[in-house]
Amino acid sequence: MDYFPIFLDAKKLNTVVVGGGNVAARKIELLLKTPAKITIVSPELKASVKALLNNPQVCWQQALYNKAVLANKQLVIAATNIEAINQQICTDANELGMLINVVDDPARCNYITPAIIDRSPMIIAMSSSGNAPILLQMLKSKIDLMLPSGYGKLATFCGKHRLKIQNAISQFSQRKAFWQNALEGEIAKQVLAGNEDKAEQLLINNIATTSAMPTGSLTLIKVFNQNPDNLSLIAYQKLQQADTIFIAQGIDNNYFDYGRRDAAKHQMIDKQLIEQLINQNQQVVIVGNEQEHFKTSSLALTTIICGKTVE
Repeated sequence: MDYFPIFLDAKKLNTVVVGGGNVAARKIELLLKTPAKITIVSPELKASVKALLNNPQVCWQQALYNKAVLANKQLVIAATNIEAINQQICTDANELGMLINVVDDPARCNYITPAIIDRSPMIIAMSSSGNAPILLQMLKSKIDLMLPSGYGKLATFCGKHRLKIQNAISQFSQRKAFWQNALEGEIAKQVLAGNEDKAEQLLINNIATTSAMPTGSLTLIKVFNQNPDNLSLIAYQKLQQADTIFIAQGIDNNYFDYGRRDAAKHQMIDKQLIEQLINQNQQVVIVGNEQEHFKTSSLALTTIICGKTVE
């Protein structure tokens, strides 16, 4: 990755926008979707920027740019049409270790603004690292159409009950199965329909049933080459659900990248450890190519075959 994706806590963000034209207005409008504090620095403002001054998050310093305006700020946007000023802002911001974006000048930026799909509090941010803006826009449009406007309401509902579910269902794989059932079933339908009280009652009723269910499992994803693109959808889902992932000798470690980020990862097959993990109700996934090696007398093995070459 050329860029490291990150979300900043805007409640703790003090920002500066240097410039008072329409380009600055667009950047300020985006920042105003967050609780960030915004200081505008410009001797004059166009009407599009003046219209934003009524917002309590915004203050205007009617002055030319000087380095002092960057004090105690974390992020600065240079939105002037004077290259020398933009370069000075870039130099000053880098000396102070700030996040700096010079509009339409990637070489002077140390961060870029991604394409955003806003279903607050759910936010999807995407980037082509500046390589393919049209392709990025096409992808954004497709995802935008797929996500109902009520997804924000659904995300808020999940946040409201997240700790309750975490305390009631200690095993991650069980929690994930619980939330998947909730978000694909009647609970989500009731939330999206505005019946949150009914959704909460369904949620409570489902907790006891889920927490009592054993979830230990062993899955072998049998691969025939080193290309993770050949993973089937069900294989990918198993990797995402796994508590622990083992990769057999000779198999590319890139398969780890397709698993759950916080899953335990092992590069050596340990049958005794695998049995212990499953007895602890963990979901264990092995990526390998020799089924017999993983059979044990006490464990049922599910096999998913991916990328087999037909000769």
